[in-house]
Amino acid sequence: MSSLEHTRRQRGFGLVEILVGMAVGLVVTLIIYQVMSTFEGVKRSTTTGADTQQNGIFSLSTIERDLRAAGWGIPTADIMPCTTYFTYISDGTLNGPVPNFPGAPVQITDGGTAAGASDSITMLWGSSVRANVRNALLQNVTANPTGTAASNLQPTTSVALSTVDGFVSLTDDIGNCALTRITASVANPASPGTVILSHDPGTGTATKPVYNPPANYMTAKGWPASYSTNPRIFDLGSLMQRSYYVAAGSLMSQDYFSSTTQAQIANNVVGFKAQYGISDAGSQVVNSWVSATGSWAAPAVLDRKRIKAVRISVVVRSPLKERPPLGASACVITTTAPESWPGGPTIDLSNDPDWRCYRYRSFETVVPLRNVLWANLS
Repeated sequence: MSSLEHTRRQRGFGLVEILVGMAVGLVVTLIIYQVMSTFEGVKRSTTTGADTQQNGIFSLSTIERDLRAAGWGIPTADIMPCTTYFTYISDGTLNGPVPNFPGAPVQITDGGTAAGASDSITMLWGSSVRANVRNALLQNVTANPTGTAASNLQPTTSVALSTVDGFVSLTDDIGNCALTRITASVANPASPGTVILSHDPGTGTATKPVYNPPANYMTAKGWPASYSTNPRIFDLGSLMQRSYYVAAGSLMSQDYFSSTTQAQIANNVVGFKAQYGISDAGSQVVNSWVSATGSWAAPAVLDRKRIKAVRISVVVRSPLKERPPLGASACVITTTAPESWPGGPTIDLSNDPDWRCYRYRSFETVVPLRNVLWANLS
């Protein structure tokens, strides 16, 4: 083999061939990058859309479930007309009235129109199947002080009364209603077949609150001194008061008759709105929707009977922040504030400077209030 042939056989790629190969490789790399970038964008949108839908549906269904239970085991306003409701809770840090106690199946608190503001809603229900049955007392009740024989409750019958730790509402013809938790139940020697119910005060904890106030609190807060005009109780059983509200980008709930611990229901919830569906007096047909403002911020007894349904909406944002368009410094993925429902109030999110970098979706529904339907029939 000649030296010339040996040299030709060992010669590699030339400069031009290397440049052409690099150019082809660069083009292929750019194509692959573009495909992956497009795929990643689709993946992000799909994933965030699924997360948003999951959070929204779960939030809506959770609130709807409790709204459908609202009012069960609670006496109607016709049976127990309360002009003033007295409540108390002690959980180790809080000693005062039960926060947001509605005294009715549902109560909406309007959050206003400020940026980032949301409504809240509170539902109340009990476990008693005889909540509308009045149980007269054998004696007048000295409400202050509690824990004495004169303040014990002596119902005329013990049929279907809740056991110890159940709640009753103590009232008379004056219209004062006191929420009372039963702490003991013993046979009444003066009335065979009936019981004597105690409601002693105490100090509670966050996991086991106490609901009967001490004597000095009752005096300071103007609780009724006695119940002497047809005193009676209504059995409520186990009570549940649950509030829903938005805080720090999450839907939160808080109970007040099992514990006072706050619980996170779903994250990336940025807005909650609610309205009452009301009827005319004596009707069962919802003919208008009102926010909890003006006279509906604290509805009178007759107006509460007109509430037949609640419309609710939760606004959920995508969990991932979208990138600004190429060459742009600001996000434009969302340009207008989301609506709670078609034609409803918008959710002002301008308190977050990056609110336009997220996608939003509203979930709304209408929930009939079954217990309220039993009132307002005349």
